[in-house]
Amino acid sequence: MRVKIADLITELYPKYEYTIQLAKPFLYDGDRQTDIRLSVSDEYLESLMKRAAKGVEIDALENFAFSCKFNVKAIKFKTMLIHSSALIYDGGAYLFSGDSGVGKSTHTRLWLKAFGDKVHIMNDDKPVVKMYEDKALAFGTPFDGGSSIALNEVYPLKAVVFVERGEQNSVRVPDNKEIIQKLYFQTANKVNAETAVLMLENFEKLLSLTKFYVLTCNTDISAAYTAFENIIPNQN
Repeated sequence: MRVKIADLITELYPKYEYTIQLAKPFLYDGDRQTDIRLSVSDEYLESLMKRAAKGVEIDALENFAFSCKFNVKAIKFKTMLIHSSALIYDGGAYLFSGDSGVGKSTHTRLWLKAFGDKVHIMNDDKPVVKMYEDKALAFGTPFDGGSSIALNEVYPLKAVVFVERGEQNSVRVPDNKEIIQKLYFQTANKVNAETAVLMLENFEKLLSLTKFYVLTCNTDISAAYTAFENIIPNQN
């Protein structure tokens, strides 16, 4: 099947229904040439199964494998994964990023509770950002991290928010060194030397195009209000 992800024509042929269903909203039937070709062998899936946590199904692992391959190949197209929950508010994307288990999805669901239909989640784990000369756009992907939230949407990127767990809610602005360190661990970073150079160029470009915050938060709904009050008014 041919799909369009972040305006990249991508060819992939999943064997399992999970990825097939997630990819359907991204189907592309135009005449543009393929930008990225993806394949996942049975041997590779078997190796993932041996390392996977108990209870993880092979169809979810196939989706994960396709996402890993796409995210590495997309780097040369000025496109990068940011492991995050992509929250959409007032026509803009806010990516709440962090390690698995830190509570980024828990936090964005607090926004749904606090602000209702004024917000929605575009992708709860694997959105990508594409850099242009004067803007960055956040795109949904057919890769979901198990949440089944994988909408085919695109919005201007307003901010990347790194989530940390804490008892008190607060927001601060990190310096560039901290931003790059955090981005490295939340993107596709298992790359060769040539791709690593392109990845760093993407980091530098993104620094010039969007705003970054660190949100320390608990799981009370007040965390959503703290984030809103300290982040939203600062957008252009």
